[in-house]
Amino acid sequence: MRYSVGDKIVHPFHGPGLIAGIEQKELLGESRRYYVIEVPGPGLTIYLPVRRAGEIGIRAAMSPCKLERVLTVLRGKPHLLPEDYRERQEQVSAQLKIGRVIELVRIIRDLSWHGERAHLTRKDAEYLKQARNLLAAEIALVSGGTISDANNLLEATMNDALASGLRLN
Repeated sequence: MRYSVGDKIVHPFHGPGLIAGIEQKELLGESRRYYVIEVPGPGLTIYLPVRRAGEIGIRAAMSPCKLERVLTVLRGKPHLLPEDYRERQEQVSAQLKIGRVIELVRIIRDLSWHGERAHLTRKDAEYLKQARNLLAAEIALVSGGTISDANNLLEATMNDALASGLRLN
């Protein structure tokens, strides 16, 4: 997929950002086009070769109208995660690598529920934090709000879901 200046995108490792420009640069005698991506969360500017965007996993940020679906999934019935921590972490790590917004929501929902009935390992907690940070940053980007507001929204939604007492599959 080709992106234009002003498009909101998500980098699988650095999170959501904005295509601030497209520049032609010469490297080792070869001219290449680069997306200039501004990632506000960590304050990064990334130069990404246009031809490698798909290979790296750059995707368009969710549309603002998709936010309600995200919150519905977050409030929804959780899926039981494996009790074996290695198996669980392998599953969650694979979901993180997919990088789709719905996978982030499922990680947050399912690990939060898992934490209600069992101990989260340090790695589980890191994965939960990573998924929340990525999702909050994407929500902030598409809504025009702050990451803090997005985190508050995610926390309130998850707290309401936990309080509702849904049963695990």
